[in-house]
Amino acid sequence: MTVLTIIADGLDDAAIAAVLRDRQRRVAQAGDTAAHPTETLLAFDLGGIAHGLPIGDVRAVAALPPVSRVPQTPGALLGLVAWRGAVVNLFAPAAALRREATTAGAMIVLRHDAPRIALAVDRLLGVVTAGVDPAPPTLTRLVDTGGGDRLTRIDPAQLIDHLLPKSLQEG
Repeated sequence: MTVLTIIADGLDDAAIAAVLRDRQRRVAQAGDTAAHPTETLLAFDLGGIAHGLPIGDVRAVAALPPVSRVPQTPGALLGLVAWRGAVVNLFAPAAALRREATTAGAMIVLRHDAPRIALAVDRLLGVVTAGVDPAPPTLTRLVDTGGGDRLTRIDPAQLIDHLLPKSLQEG
């Protein structure tokens, strides 16, 4: 079993403890996933609506650092941020997802190396498990996280296609 490490820069001890408790609970409740395949999502709030990204597509989460604005860039590009010695393109996914733009408080760094991409989100909600839909991927899909809770699952590849022109996606 491969364990993905998520780096939690700028999160307080309570937030980290909540993520760890959630992981422990999910491991303890592990059932027959063959009959009902599931995936783990990083849940976050954007414009008052819960969204989720597949955890395998997330490199790290962090508090939002200072943003350097870049003139004449695509509308969704907020600017550049310095993260762990690298320059990262910070995008606001709100427009692509048809959400109200609000004040971002955190960023999610995606596993996309050329160029590096981060998403500005309102706040991180934690890690959840949702059922896998066998239908072809779409930009967004409503998924059930159990107990009647739902969130909008985002396909990272399609989101990147919406945010960044193809000619710039590979560096």
